[in-house]
Amino acid sequence: MKRKVILQGGKTFMVSLPIRWAKQVRVGKGDELECSTTPNQVCFSAKKEQVPQQIQVNLEGLSERAIRYILSGLHKSGYDEITAYFHNQENLEIIEDLVKNLYVGFAIVEQDDKKCVLKCISKELAGEFDTALRRAFLVTLSLGESMLEALNNSRFSQLKDLLRLEKTNNQLTSFCERLLNKNPGIAPEKHNFLYVIAWNIEKVCDDYKYICRELQDYKGKLSRPLLQATAEAQNLLRGYYELFYRFDITKLSRLNEKKEQIQDKLFAMKLSQKEHKISFYLLDAIFKLVEFSASMTAVRNEP
Repeated sequence: MKRKVILQGGKTFMVSLPIRWAKQVRVGKGDELECSTTPNQVCFSAKKEQVPQQIQVNLEGLSERAIRYILSGLHKSGYDEITAYFHNQENLEIIEDLVKNLYVGFAIVEQDDKKCVLKCISKELAGEFDTALRRAFLVTLSLGESMLEALNNSRFSQLKDLLRLEKTNNQLTSFCERLLNKNPGIAPEKHNFLYVIAWNIEKVCDDYKYICRELQDYKGKLSRPLLQATAEAQNLLRGYYELFYRFDITKLSRLNEKKEQIQDKLFAMKLSQKEHKISFYLLDAIFKLVEFSASMTAVRNEP
C-alpha cells in the first residue's frame, strides 16, 4: 500500500490514513494517534479500545496434543474470546489445564456439557513485553541452575518440583508471542526477530524439562564429564542472556566458539544409555541457543 506525501502550507508534510484501517480502529476527525519513528519508519497506533477478536473451534474427535496445539495457536494469534466445542470430560480437563497454566489473563466465562467460552478478562499492554521477555529468560536460567545443583548432588527426586518453572516459562513466552501478534507497533523493525527469541527461549526450557523428566526417578550417578558439560551449557545460556541486554559482537563470537567446544566434548563421551538421552537434550539446547545469534544481532542493530 502506497501513500503520496502532500505539502501543506509550505512547511507541513501530510499523508492520508488507509480508510479500512481507520474504520477498523474507529479513528475519526479530531482523534489523537500515537506516533513512533525509526530512521526509516513511522508507525501510528490508535489508543481506542479494539473490538475483541472472537473465534469458534470444534475439538471433537481430536487428540490431546492436537487440542493443545490448536488452542495454544489461537491464544498466541491474539484471539480474545474462543468458543470451544468439546466431546467429553477429558477434553474439558485439557481446556481447563490450558487456561490455568498457559493463558495469562484468561478465564472460562461460560460452560455447558458441549462447549465452553474462554475469554481474556485482563488488559494486555504492549509495554509489558520487555518485562515478560526478561522474566522468561530468568525463569529458564533459574530452572537450569536448580537442575544443575540437583544433578551435581544426585538429588534426582527434586527435579520433579522444578517442572513448575517450565510451566511459568510457557506462560511468559506465550504471552510475549501474543503481545507481538496483537501489537505490530512493538519495535516494528525488530518484530520478527523478537518473536524468534521468545520462541527459542521456550524451546530451550523444553529441553531442560525433558532432562528433569528423564532423571526424576534415576537411582544412579551421572558421569563427571557429563555434569561438566551440563554446567558449560548453563553458562552458555547465561552468556546469551547477558549478551541480549548488553550486546557485544566479540562476545557473541566467543559464545559460538564455546558452543562448538561443548558439542565436541559431548560427541566424544562414552556414556550409558540414560546419559546418552541427557546428552541429546543438552545438544539440542545448545543448538537452539545459537539460534539467538542472528536475531540478537538484528535486534541490537549490529553489523
